[in-house]
This record gives sequence, structure tokens and C-alpha cells, in this order.
Amino acid sequence: MKHQNIINTGRFKKPQYEIGAIFRDNFNKAGRLSKDHRKVINDLINCRTEILGGHKLRCHTCGYIEISYNSCRNRHCPKCQHSRRLKWLSERMEEVLPVKYFHIVFTIPAALNPLVLQNKEVLYNILFKSAKETLLEAAANTSNLGAKIGFMAVLHTWGQNLLDHPHLHCVVTGGGLSPDGTGWISCRDNFFIAVKILSKLFRGKFLYYLKKSFNERNLEFHGKLEDYRYRERFNELMRESYSKQWVVYTKKPFNNPRSVFEYLGRYTHRVAISNGRITYADEENVSFRWKDYRDGNKKKIMTVSTEEFMRRFLLHVLPKGFKRIRFYGIMSNKDKKERLRRIKSFFEIPIDETEREDTLIPELAIVSNEGKLYTCPRCGGNGVSLEVIPSYYERRYYKNTS
Repeated sequence: MKHQNIINTGRFKKPQYEIGAIFRDNFNKAGRLSKDHRKVINDLINCRTEILGGHKLRCHTCGYIEISYNSCRNRHCPKCQHSRRLKWLSERMEEVLPVKYFHIVFTIPAALNPLVLQNKEVLYNILFKSAKETLLEAAANTSNLGAKIGFMAVLHTWGQNLLDHPHLHCVVTGGGLSPDGTGWISCRDNFFIAVKILSKLFRGKFLYYLKKSFNERNLEFHGKLEDYRYRERFNELMRESYSKQWVVYTKKPFNNPRSVFEYLGRYTHRVAISNGRITYADEENVSFRWKDYRDGNKKKIMTVSTEEFMRRFLLHVLPKGFKRIRFYGIMSNKDKKERLRRIKSFFEIPIDETEREDTLIPELAIVSNEGKLYTCPRCGGNGVSLEVIPSYYERRYYKNTS
């Protein structure tokens, strides 16, 4: 196992209750688990414990010892997202343009949520594809903007109550490249495209691809949904979905590029619930803070059984290898660097060819295995040595091969 080169120095306040501990103490109540669920639970339980190994810092001047265990690096783990988020944001800094950015949210009707849970990969991909085509086509229409925009889409699958609520958060450029690619066309101030246009277009595209998947037999129907495998019942679901008004929400544009980053940090590497939101946990119940949007955004405490809490958390485990952050249009990954360089030239932005520093991660201790001496956090002395603590799996391997 490869050691992390970032260690937790232990100077952050540890939450009183942790999701990993809840699963560890109540694993026998988790019910039937898939292979992916077991992997997530195992990682959460072992994260930052001696099972995964770590590092020991020892000061030979004052005798100070600090032990830091490795993180599991699972994307569903609330303890592993902070450093990943900061690193990801630092890589995005050079991609932000000096234009307005809009936040647009695409949501599907609740009636489709059970079907999504049984077909996560297929339906999540349809959600991304429908939102992509909706934004790109609507913006390219000359009656709206007549330009090729760019945007980033982030999948969230939960609501504040931890139940399933799949939706996409999109950060969209307030303008785009002209059709001939020689200039920039800006949106009107504080206005992107009418949400009614986006809503109808999104609904049509999503349901078109949903029906296509049904016809191609790419959908599964189990339990209470088993009747939907028959075309007549499935068509009833389609008619019900067409009759609803789909929600596409647009917020006012960000004030400046820095605001874009501050906002992105709240969405890109978020997990279903953080440890900090849990206010109490025992063998019977778990209580956590939540915001009730239907009651004036009031902050409340919700208490559910331990089994129900674990069930709700596992609803949001993504399929293995599934990309929940995607880029489209002028922000798509293919030739992105050169494309953005050309767009910046429209705004006469000086291009800095020097290497940028990762200024977004000052509080992390970066270490290596090169025998380097470190400064003691207690006395400030430099007589500090680093010792690698092997993981349980490495110790077992060494024992079996010795």
C-alpha cells in the first residue's frame, strides 16, 4: 500500500460522533449489503486508525511525539474531503474567466426517485446528459444567447433529511464563445435564460432518454417497481412525469471569480452528511441537524433509528468509477487549457507562465519519506524524525513472507 504524503497533524478538533463509528458499533444492524456498500463501510470504519498505518513524528529535543494515521481516501468519507477539495480548487484557479457565473440546479420529480435508486448508473448518466444538452442547446439558440457556453456539473443525490433527492448543481459561464469562435458574447446582467425554457427542454430530454433506456431493456425493476417492467405501467409513469412541472432553479450570478471558488468549495466534494452535523448517536438512535426548506429554511434536529440512519447514508453510495463532477462546452477537458488561454486573450488578461503555488492548502503538513528533519510543533526545534507506521495489511504481508 502506498503511503499518503499528507498527514493529519492532529490539531483539528475531532467531532464527538462519527459516521464510521456508528457503522462500526452497529454493523450487525446494517442488513443486506452490496459489495460496494461493504467497501465504503470498511473504509469509513478504518479511516485514520492504526489499521491503515501512518506516521510518527518524534522530537529529540523536547520528547514530543505525534502520531497521525492515514486516511482511507474514499470519496464517501466525510473525513477525507477537506484536503482533496482544496487541492481540486487550486487546480481550477487558472480556469476561471473574468465573467459572471450562474448557479443552475436541475431536479427531477420525486416520483422517479425509486427508479433512480434501482438504476443509479443509467439514470445519473441520463441526468448529466439531459442537463448538458439543455444548457448547450438553449444557449446556442440565437433567440436566447447564440453562443457556446461552458459549465461544470456536480451530482448530489441527497436532501437535508438524508433521503434520496438526485439533482445537479451547475456553475455556468454568463456568456460564451461566438459561433465563429472569434469573440465573446455576454449575457444580460443578472439574467441567463428563462427557467421555463430550461425546465421544459430538460423534462423532454430526460424523459426521452428514459423511454429509450426502457425500450433498450437497460432498466431494472425490483420489489414495488416490478410492475413497471410492463409497458402499460411504465407509460403511466411517463405520463405522470410529463404532467408535472420540473424544477430548474437559477440563482443570481456571482460577484467575482473568488466568489465562484468559495461557492464551489461547498459543493464539489461534499458527502451526504458530515460528522459535524451529528448531534447524538447511540445503539438505538442518531440525531442530526438539518434545514427544513419547506418551513422557511428553519434549522431543526431530526432523530431516526440507527438502522434508518445507516440505510439513508448508504442510499448515496455511487457506482464504482462513476464521475460525479463533469465539465462541458468550453470547459470540457479536451484542449481546455489552450481554449481558455484563447478566451482570456479576448479580455486582455496577462498570462502568467510561472508555476503557481498551491496557496489553498497552508494548514496541511506535507511530508516525504526522504529522512528530512521537521520543525517540532511544540518547541520549534528541528531535531524531529519521521517514522512510518506500517498498516495492518503490510504487517500481515511481512509476517507471511518472513
